[in-house]
Amino acid sequence: MKKLFSVFVALMFVLSLSAVALAQTKDTPATPAKPATPATPATPAVPAMPAKPAMPAMPATSATPAMPAQPAKAAVPAKAAVPAKAAKKAAKSIPLTGTVEAIDVAAGTFTVKGKKESVDLKAGAKVKLEGIGVGDKVLVSYKDDTASSVKKVTAKKAAKKKAPLTAAPMSTSTMKEMKAPPAAPPAAPAEKK
Repeated sequence: MKKLFSVFVALMFVLSLSAVALAQTKDTPATPAKPATPATPATPAVPAMPAKPAMPAMPATSATPAMPAQPAKAAVPAKAAVPAKAAKKAAKSIPLTGTVEAIDVAAGTFTVKGKKESVDLKAGAKVKLEGIGVGDKVLVSYKDDTASSVKKVTAKKAAKKKAPLTAAPMSTSTMKEMKAPPAAPPAAPAEKK
């Protein structure tokens, strides 16, 4: 069985090589021979024209220097294809609530420390960093390393977000149950001897 299989593989190899060789040679179909054209009658010779006097030589002018050859530009590698889900994620901005660790208003850069990590950001075109300082709590929306919005979070807003929802009003029966138990009856006066 092994011999039969090896013979079959050898035959397939030979056939593939011959197919490649035949594909490389290009046969052009034979074109039919063209019929002979009849000879044209000879034309009478034209007398030679007298030679014209030569033009005076032009003075030499300085040639403009040749431009140096431009170096070939390197090929720019193609960007990797981004799956549709990843493209949608990349398009969304990321919200981050944290504390400002460092800020440079003149350069438009700042660092925000969130719960998990610190992020170095550049202020976007519409973002104003005036009024924000180190230690302030901020809510930042950013994409890549550019902030699209920076909002200062006040203590009231932070407390409001952390405060649990208020409980529903209690019924009067529940209130009665919660009242303090009645006081113990006064102890009987001790008898004097």
